[in-house]
Amino acid sequence: MKSRNKKGGVGTAIRRRVLLSHLLVVMILATGETARTQSIQIGGGASSLFGASGGSVEVRSQNYQGWFGIGSLDGHLRFGLSLSEQWHGSTFTLGDEIIPFHLPSDVFEDGHYFMGRGIGVSRSTERLSIFGFGGKTATGFNSPLFRAASAETWASALFIDFKVSPRLHLFSRNIISNRQTSINGMQWEPWAWVKTSLAGGVGANQMYLASSVSAERSWLTVKAAYIAAGDSFQRVVVDSPLNSEADRENILVTFHPKPFFAVTAGRLNFLQPAPGAKRGIRAAVNELSANAEVRGFRIGTSFYQSSVRGTNTQGELLSLGRDFTRRLQADVYLLHSSSSNQPSFTSILPMVREVISPRFSLLQTVDYAAGHTSVAFGGDYISNFISVGIQYQTVYSPFQTANPFRQVMLINLSFRPFGNFSMGASSYVAPDGSVKYTTSAQTFLYHDQAGQNGSQKLSMSEFAVSGRVVDEDNNPVSGAALRIDGELAFTNSAGAFFVRKKKIRSYHLEIAFTDFLVPGVFEVVSAPAAVVPTKQENGNAALITIRHKKAL
Repeated sequence: MKSRNKKGGVGTAIRRRVLLSHLLVVMILATGETARTQSIQIGGGASSLFGASGGSVEVRSQNYQGWFGIGSLDGHLRFGLSLSEQWHGSTFTLGDEIIPFHLPSDVFEDGHYFMGRGIGVSRSTERLSIFGFGGKTATGFNSPLFRAASAETWASALFIDFKVSPRLHLFSRNIISNRQTSINGMQWEPWAWVKTSLAGGVGANQMYLASSVSAERSWLTVKAAYIAAGDSFQRVVVDSPLNSEADRENILVTFHPKPFFAVTAGRLNFLQPAPGAKRGIRAAVNELSANAEVRGFRIGTSFYQSSVRGTNTQGELLSLGRDFTRRLQADVYLLHSSSSNQPSFTSILPMVREVISPRFSLLQTVDYAAGHTSVAFGGDYISNFISVGIQYQTVYSPFQTANPFRQVMLINLSFRPFGNFSMGASSYVAPDGSVKYTTSAQTFLYHDQAGQNGSQKLSMSEFAVSGRVVDEDNNPVSGAALRIDGELAFTNSAGAFFVRKKKIRSYHLEIAFTDFLVPGVFEVVSAPAAVVPTKQENGNAALITIRHKKAL
């Protein structure tokens, strides 16, 4: 009897999910009756790297967009769905939604968000923005094949932003759940180049107080904040993501008097929530770095000192590079690290890149550490028909105690045989030597509907945010993730992204590193903090440059 009940419960759950998927499709089609144009994206595949297999369907039109994903992830059936529609100046969302939780006092980290499954509504005017949500918090499951989520705890949210004047902004963030959050404050800009903020309240029933100031001049950048938070502070109680918070005293100063010289010094403190623990983990990092370009040479040095749970770690990085010709680039890195009661580690890593043509380059690396030498080769080839990339990255593996630095190989392949159909494959050699893979395929379908009085022209929002994500060598980065005012977007094989918007206004741009579809650890070189939609023909695309983060 118990076995039959269990099976019956699973069957009931599956039937509910299928019913929900049919409901979403019906809603999309019903809305589509009045829409002039629909674009449909279909994708699917399998991946041992992500332990996933499945697919998704995404539909977009002038006034609404929706998606449904289903598949197997780590042996469990997962599904996700969302429908968003604009009506009389408001946006209504049903299903899964990424909810940004940004505070103006977040001068060091503004990527906080949580996922919800329920009903959301938002409305914005020139001075007032309101967002409301009711339903459950959720854990999101992202893979390059489909999106899914799992509902967790009942919650409701109310976020309000109000511009008292062009320089004074009031805000309120409120969440009612098993533990309550209410953070209120203000942001004041005394001058165009200075911003100050003050916030206070509670987060997950824990005290929270934050003050910050940021200043940006052509030769100096200063960020400073002091945050007093309870040991178990969280903006919202969720299993994932567990975002670290700036804590206590924080300051970062960058002095760049000349384009070829810059010095950065700072001290940062973090509070990291610990799953299942009453108190979070606190960490402190001191940093001093300098970069210069002298007679064609790139010179860099960085010193770090960190402390976590009584363990002190020091790291030093020295780099020297030069472009000998337009087609030959060389760099060498010296890495040294030491920790309490552990032997120090030193590694030398030369790298040479040969640019054969704008579409073809070769990469050679040599790693010398602990008396051992290894040589690796890679490169890139990019075309409209096929793109191949082989890169190497030095990572730190805590499982390799004798020699924590490991070099891993990243392989990416993109194949577009015809039309809108594309196929992709990538492999990842993990630090323990195991080989992982990902394969996928997708296509786009477009549907035009005829009106009662004759055929109608393609009519979608004429405004769009577009751009490219590239590395420091101007090579496209595929599978990069971005959030544009909370909406998640990914780059294609050409490194391009495209998101339609109804209004011309400034939208917050965030690089969502945790959602990248390509393995590796990246950092931002340059990126705008906000983007403004334009007409497609204007071609005003944003350019974002990232690079592989150096391990210390």
